[in-house]
Amino acid sequence: MRISGVSMARLDIILPDDLEKEFRNEVFRAYGMKKGNISLAIESAIKLWLEKQQRSRK
Repeated sequence: MRISGVSMARLDIILPDDLEKEFRNEVFRAYGMKKGNISLAIESAIKLWLEKQQRSRK
């Protein structure tokens, strides 16, 4: 998938209902109820996780 000249991937995930609800609530509190904000929050979470994994290997 390409959006604005940037190559994008799609991930379909399955989460427990309570985790998904809590995540959505926090995204809405932080960013508001705008389309695309959940994707932005997930991208941020993945980046943080990757940084943590890379630091732990050093």
